[in-house]
Amino acid sequence: MSVVHCKLPAAGLGNQLFPLMKASVFAQLNDLPLVVTNYHQLRIGPYLRGEKSKRNYNDYFSFQKSFPGEYFDKMRIRIAERTCEVIEEPALASISGPTTGKTIFRFSQIPHWSSYFEGLRDHRLLAISLLNKMVRPSLLQKLDKQDPPQIGVHIRMGDFRKLSAGEDFSKLGTVRTPEDYFLAVIQQIRTAFGGDTPVSIFSDGYEKELSRILSLPNVKLVEGNPDIVDMLLLSRSKVVVTSAGSTFGYWSGFLSDAPIIMHPDHIHEPIRSSEEQASLYEGPFSNTAVPFIKKTQSVRP
Repeated sequence: MSVVHCKLPAAGLGNQLFPLMKASVFAQLNDLPLVVTNYHQLRIGPYLRGEKSKRNYNDYFSFQKSFPGEYFDKMRIRIAERTCEVIEEPALASISGPTTGKTIFRFSQIPHWSSYFEGLRDHRLLAISLLNKMVRPSLLQKLDKQDPPQIGVHIRMGDFRKLSAGEDFSKLGTVRTPEDYFLAVIQQIRTAFGGDTPVSIFSDGYEKELSRILSLPNVKLVEGNPDIVDMLLLSRSKVVVTSAGSTFGYWSGFLSDAPIIMHPDHIHEPIRSSEEQASLYEGPFSNTAVPFIKKTQSVRP
């Protein structure tokens, strides 16, 4: 019998979600069982760098088992590889053409930054449904107890370095989005809403690193949630503001029906499908974005 195998990469939550959700969608489209491995990962880097988020994703998802349980699944896949054809990164579609009937369809790769959601965006609603079923109910209950943010801003710090003087931000990756950008965008969105609309900051940075933004009126730092709850809570914002190059915020945008405000120097492809672009804005803050932002005031409480 064929099986879909997701081998999670050694990466952050946003990057792990690419192979996980591709594998989940493919398994659903083809009515195949899904086996997920590599979720027990020892991450030393966040501790060595003194990062706020230690990236411990244990007990986030229903497929996660104990160490012996995951080891058994790994052995089962290795044994199956001796007799099965292995197809790496198949297209997200129903299987067409001849197969042996004993095939392992494997997803393990992080997409290139220029095409993060290629394939997935065509199955966005299905991916959202599958993710909600996959997250442990206790975490969804924690999520539902929190009010959806008005303006949700993701500020990636952690292992992203600061922009050095003289560097061209548009030509760099894994660099922190300049603080002045967030200050300007918050003010622009507030102007569109009218008044000091509440702002919720989601960040892996420490409060002292965010003091300039947190000193603004009616701005709070969201703390105390597991990363997956923060991602889902950010996706419930009336407006989602992302950090350039951070897949955590991009996933919140993908899961959201809200306008997504992105840094103009780092917009490489649509996050959601072209069919949705007429009703779901994503792009830099501009006059074009304003009607979509104002519309959210009558869409959600």
